Amino acid sequence: MNLFLKVKEMFKNLLLLILLIFLYSCQSVKDALSGKKYESSDEFLVIKKNPLVLPPDFNALPKPKNQTNMTREENIEMEIDDIVSSIKSDEISTEKVQSKSSGSSTEDFVLEQIKN
Repeated sequence: MNLFLKVKEMFKNLLLLILLIFLYSCQSVKDALSGKKYESSDEFLVIKKNPLVLPPDFNALPKPKNQTNMTREENIEMEIDDIVSSIKSDEISTEKVQSKSSGSSTEDFVLEQIKN
């Protein structure tokens, strides 16, 4: 029975030691036990920003186009036409590049592109 009490006392001391080491490793517990004051910013040193103002020519800005007048189908058709025209212009520009590059050297082509 005496041995059981010694083991129980040793276990309690070991548990207390582990708890103290754990608490001591926490920075906030260290600060609280040492009485350290927290450094906080001074709210009176904050610079206030000026209020937002409208630009002087705000009413002269362009108005957005009213797209609600067009039906949904017209909008889709217009977008398709824009896409098709951009694809055609890309094909034309690639044909020009290929025709120019086939008759001249690469250096001439690069110099011509830089000039443009």
